Amino acid sequence: MGEAFLARVVAQDHGRFLSLHMLKKRPLLILEKDPGHLATLQRQLADEPYALTATTSAEDALSAFTKIHHEVVLLGAAVAGEFTALQVCQKLFESDVAPIVLMLVANEDAALIVEAHRIGVVDFIIAGTDGAELLRVVERAFARAQAELTGRAAELERRRHIEKQLASRRVAEQLLRRQNDKFARALFGNIHTSFTQGRGVGSLTTLIAMLAGSPTTSDGQHYLIPKDILDLVFTNQNAVNGMIEMFSELQLLVSQDFVLHDVTAGELHEIVRNLIYDLKPQIDIRGHSVILNEMPARLAGCKLKINWEFMRKALKELVLNALKFSPDNSTVMILVEYLQSRALVTVCNQPDRNGAEGVIGIPEELRRFIFEPFSRVSRVVHEQYDTLEYGLGLTYVEKIVQMHHGSIRCTTLTDTERQQAQGGEMVAMEIELPI
Repeated sequence: MGEAFLARVVAQDHGRFLSLHMLKKRPLLILEKDPGHLATLQRQLADEPYALTATTSAEDALSAFTKIHHEVVLLGAAVAGEFTALQVCQKLFESDVAPIVLMLVANEDAALIVEAHRIGVVDFIIAGTDGAELLRVVERAFARAQAELTGRAAELERRRHIEKQLASRRVAEQLLRRQNDKFARALFGNIHTSFTQGRGVGSLTTLIAMLAGSPTTSDGQHYLIPKDILDLVFTNQNAVNGMIEMFSELQLLVSQDFVLHDVTAGELHEIVRNLIYDLKPQIDIRGHSVILNEMPARLAGCKLKINWEFMRKALKELVLNALKFSPDNSTVMILVEYLQSRALVTVCNQPDRNGAEGVIGIPEELRRFIFEPFSRVSRVVHEQYDTLEYGLGLTYVEKIVQMHHGSIRCTTLTDTERQQAQGGEMVAMEIELPI
């Protein structure tokens, strides 16, 4: 798949984003021969956030798809016109951006189900399925479509990144020399921020100073300290302990051998799925949602070597970062992909405006340095997530990835559908692991 093709696909995705922005609904195509059944489906979906195109004719359906490029298609087992349902599927899948196709079937359509699954139909809805189950299947299909669009944008960006590396190595070295002084100034400013804002060293120092002015007992031998002040001391002391533990783990990572275990791509995908479940309280704090792509069954058994315990910690840090630095009620996307020579885990989020600085996302000139200790793009702290705010999280992630003989980079995915940030961009943290 060449870059020109991928660029065309992503540009088409962007067109779909603009259409969606105007419609405020996601395009859903329904093709069903039986007018009564078609009307029932329309009624069941009428109140949902879908822009419905409904028809009994295969030719009309294909014509509508050419104009709108629906994300999801509900396809009946029998259709009116000169095409069969399977022929309609094949024509839909010939599109540069193929839709997610759901087929409406009866129990006796076993042979049709087998053939439809072989050519790419992802799910089937049995006749008589209630409305609630229909909605669940359709919503799952839209989530899968969104994940696939993000994956295509990620692949295009990877290709561009490689070409940029080959073409601009010398320019990058010159820029690096000019940026070193800027980075040094930012680093010391970030260390100051990390130790003076939020829970931890700065607050603990302030509280200890406050204790010096506390009243004493009549003999002057003991201080009388209010319980709420002492509780704050303990809270901040725990935060300092957390920082010390983080330094200890970083030292451990770089000073001893790292045990890697054989894990399948399917098991890695399941680790991420379980992590999302465990992080639901944090995901709900600001109304976020998290979508994980599907792992193709043919790749689920492929092997790679990871330390699942540490990799889970690294992924948890990336997901929490995505939640912290994305707008309220937005979606975080996670892609787990198994390619020819490597496995990729990508965490994507819409960029947020970073506090008073007004910076959106991670400026390109800082992406090289955000994995350095105490590096921070924003001075805002996010204590509601109960994480350390010392600028060590991405350093910790990078060390874990390096111990897996892998790499991590920060990039931007553009023209990704249904992103409400300016320019439709997503910040992406991409882990690459050898297989």
